[in-house]
Amino acid sequence: MFACKVMIKAPLEQVRARFEGYEDMEFFQKGDWVLAEDFSGTQLFGWEVSSWLELAGEDELIYAYYDEDMNAEFIFIQNGLCMRAYQEYNGEVDTDEGEDPDISVSDWSDVADFIDEHMV
Repeated sequence: MFACKVMIKAPLEQVRARFEGYEDMEFFQKGDWVLAEDFSGTQLFGWEVSSWLELAGEDELIYAYYDEDMNAEFIFIQNGLCMRAYQEYNGEVDTDEGEDPDISVSDWSDVADFIDEHMV
């Protein structure tokens, strides 16, 4: 498993408070965004879109995860709406909803590329 990564456009202390009680989490300020990393790779994996919407509240949120078993998840929330949800498990697409012209995610490798380019 690899780290699950979440970026939330909110103050650092607010983001930390949302993850209170979670273990193996680290937080990094990245401009207006806070990057939260779940190094266990298990606490955030497999969440329903409704859980991500609740976590985001009114803030922008981007969640991404991939691993060597062809599992990949990508969630983009803006203005309280899920703009993009992509979930692939064992190489089979489970969820592929929404579009965003600025974020092109259509398979496992796109999620890996997004993480490498924007979430390190």
